[in-house]
Amino acid sequence: MDLHHLRTFVVLARVGHFSRAAEELFLTQPAVSNHVKALEEYYQVDLFQKIDQKYVLTEPGKILLGYAEKIFNVFNESKRTLDGFNQLESGSLIIGASSNIGVYVLPKLLGDFKNRHPKIDLKVTIGPTYTIESKILANEVDLGIVEAETRSAEIVDTFHWNEGLSVIVSPRHLWAKRKVVEPTKLADEFFIVGERGSGTRKVMEDALGDVVKRIKVLLELGSTEAVKKAVEENLGISIVMDSSVIRESKQGTLKIIELSGVKLQKRINVVHLKGKYRTPAFSKFVEFLQKSFD
Repeated sequence: MDLHHLRTFVVLARVGHFSRAAEELFLTQPAVSNHVKALEEYYQVDLFQKIDQKYVLTEPGKILLGYAEKIFNVFNESKRTLDGFNQLESGSLIIGASSNIGVYVLPKLLGDFKNRHPKIDLKVTIGPTYTIESKILANEVDLGIVEAETRSAEIVDTFHWNEGLSVIVSPRHLWAKRKVVEPTKLADEFFIVGERGSGTRKVMEDALGDVVKRIKVLLELGSTEAVKKAVEENLGISIVMDSSVIRESKQGTLKIIELSGVKLQKRINVVHLKGKYRTPAFSKFVEFLQKSFD
């Protein structure tokens, strides 16, 4: 089996036409056909079928595509690793960040890191913690920065820091002129909650105990931005990361309230696949995070 043949197969699976695959790969159509034929002879199966003028994968083809993507992920990782050895101040790093971290925390960190290491190429993918976990397991990202504990034993922590959480209310809310409220009062209010799996509810349960069971959820929204807008309209209150409401607090569109006797903090975990080799770029970024939150 030839890697060039496998790459041709992956491209054809994506575009569905021999002519388009040939154009993208700078090959002739007969060459694309020969590459696919060689793979089919090697595996003794048909990899494509023609449906409505488009070539689509057969069941064996779908299975091979999964393996091919894993092969190229490993190949790309090996390239990044060895590139890092050639020049210690260069290389690349793919980071997966859970939603709040990717939006409110990571941009400034990336800017500071790039100022120190301009030749290191950074790529970032943002999504829920469970999505980042899947990408780590598939070796699609080098490290993840997530707000909740990962479920797989194949993913390990390399570093963590804590982000503060606060109650937010509208300037029109009865609490707007208060700085502190009793935790038990939370059960009297309607709550706006955000993305599932962000870890905020577990922090609340650990810190507030039975109060959480009495909280009335009015709306469950998909992002912190949506939560903030709903709270601004005085539809309810919420608990969010402090770093997500810096702008609104300064502008006065949201009010931050502390809980008497309770300090809410969320653990942010920097994680990676167990046994994954640390490239120079990987090590430099983790070292940078440790110094930033020391």
